[in-house]
Amino acid sequence: MATKSAHHLLSSIILLLFLNVVPNTAHLNSNVNPFGFIKNLEGCKKGQNVEGLHHLKSYLAKFGYLEPLYYHPVPKIGVNTTSMTIQKDDQLFDDSLEKAIRTYQLNYRLNVSGHLDAATVQQMMKPRCGFADIINGKNTMQREDKKIGYKSRKSMYGTSLYALIGRRWPSYQLTYQVQSQTLVSGAENMRYIVAQQLYKWAQYSPFTFQEVPEGSQSDLVFGFAQGDHGDGYPFDGIGGILAHSFSPSDGRSHYDATEYWSDNPGQHEMDLNSVVLHEIGHLLGLAHTQDPTAVMHSGISPGERKRFLQEDDVEGIQAIYG
Repeated sequence: MATKSAHHLLSSIILLLFLNVVPNTAHLNSNVNPFGFIKNLEGCKKGQNVEGLHHLKSYLAKFGYLEPLYYHPVPKIGVNTTSMTIQKDDQLFDDSLEKAIRTYQLNYRLNVSGHLDAATVQQMMKPRCGFADIINGKNTMQREDKKIGYKSRKSMYGTSLYALIGRRWPSYQLTYQVQSQTLVSGAENMRYIVAQQLYKWAQYSPFTFQEVPEGSQSDLVFGFAQGDHGDGYPFDGIGGILAHSFSPSDGRSHYDATEYWSDNPGQHEMDLNSVVLHEIGHLLGLAHTQDPTAVMHSGISPGERKRFLQEDDVEGIQAIYG
């Protein structure tokens, strides 16, 4: 009898352990890196048929490097103007994919090989902003005119690398609000963070920013969302697209609620201060820059902090607004 009772007790303990393990396993499976598939494609070259290559084409289409075979307009341009539908059987590494990769490598100051080498894979897998590098066919990261009628200074690369969207605010007095009901763990100080990052841009531009009560009319709106949240640009989960913002004078700035956010990030957390500072640049009319040291570079690694505007960022905002 005692042996039977001990057996039942042991079975109960094992069942409890199993129930505790299963949810954790499911959570881990839901946190697969959205860009992780790129690692499996490393070394691919033109002429090859490779399973999963359609995912790479969708990635490049999302950021403007490829035009999808089938697309439809998305109203009110904010990140890019087309949906990113690539056929699942489109696995050929063709001329258009090679050209897209070469353009990507040029934009990110990589060796322009046209194939998916290790350095290109590493850059593509970095968490990044969802704002496109090429908008409506215009490669904003390869702008020809660097001066735009103002006195240019030299960056560490010998020239200004900032990029402009081509839209600007008609007024320098902007109002903003933070949607508190959307805040997630790690973003409890979002109001303070937004105020601090707006101030940094105001130091080098004619803007003034005033917070208004939540729910009222405002020029800028900051909030968190996950997955498909109704603006045509769904978030993809942890470690992929961190945030996206709409150019003047739309004013929306969205952050992926599933990310591990922090205002004091550890090695696996994203620095909310840095990402908000970057996104405000888009709200004011800046595109992505080639300068990897600048705030307006598209990617940022977990634990990395980019909390101060660099020379390239300052030259960019002053090229628009003086």
